[in-house]
Amino acid sequence: MAEPLIVTRHLRKAYVQEEVTTHALRDVSLKINQGEFVAIMGPSGSGKSTLLHILGFLDRPSEGEYIFDGQAMQQYDEAALAVIRNQKIGFIFQAFNLLPRTSVLDNVLLPLRYSRLPKREWEARAQAALANVGLSHRLHHVPSQLSGGEKQRVAIARALINEPLVIFADEPTGNLDSASGEIVMETIERLHHEGRTVVLITHETVTAAYAQRIIQLKDGMIVADDAVATARTHYHK
Repeated sequence: MAEPLIVTRHLRKAYVQEEVTTHALRDVSLKINQGEFVAIMGPSGSGKSTLLHILGFLDRPSEGEYIFDGQAMQQYDEAALAVIRNQKIGFIFQAFNLLPRTSVLDNVLLPLRYSRLPKREWEARAQAALANVGLSHRLHHVPSQLSGGEKQRVAIARALINEPLVIFADEPTGNLDSASGEIVMETIERLHHEGRTVVLITHETVTAAYAQRIIQLKDGMIVADDAVATARTHYHK
């Protein structure tokens, strides 16, 4: 059996400010296999964003071990972590994080500027990623000309551009109406069915229902880790 893509053992994260210590994560141990679709849920302050930042190499734990793709995080310096973020991880954020005066095509191209892919192949790769999310007709528009749902699909295309091992989606429907959110989640679900590993951060039960498995956090600890047993069609009108 293949080794899990993501393993954490006894992760803890504490922030100290003006002699006050805040424990964001307390003894978090989990495994996520290649090809899984996992939702991480919890109320505000539960530690889910802190956990995402550590899993996505945007932050380091105070204690514990994080193993990604067979390698322990503490083995890497910051330069090596930047390479992993670019080549092995795709991020989708609630706020889209698109460059406002840059075309859709060039927004999607951006991660390739730090990749090893020959420049002559950049545009074809970006066009293929945008076709995959149904936005071939928007290549030369700028973000202000797009709907919220279209902006998020551009962000998904950008996350796919380097063919990452895992996609981290942080509240991807948080700024969208329900119809646009459903289109975005169906896009993410399809990517999972194509074999991609997806880790979704959300506080919305309907959004989490797209996943195979839901991990519940409370006060920095895992309080539940369950398979999604109910067919997702139950959540549709």
